Amino acid sequence: MKISQREARRLRKRVIELEQQFWRMRNRWATDFGPGWVNIETLTLSDASYAKLSTARKLDHAVVVVMGDNNRALFYADRFGA
Repeated sequence: MKISQREARRLRKRVIELEQQFWRMRNRWATDFGPGWVNIETLTLSDASYAKLSTARKLDHAVVVVMGDNNRALFYADRFGA
């Protein structure tokens, strides 16, 4: 499917506008949290869950929390530099 140069310029301009909007929003949100890592929540874990996370960290794995369904937090671990 071919598009005209006029349509291509219009789409390119729109992409630039959306990218600028994205960066403005990101920068605004970033200033709310400040530089670096910020503790936004503290979870109390069961002994088994704490042991799993502790083991992952002792094995030099990064641990990331991701939102899941039904108010669940999913914890993922991966080796640094893997």
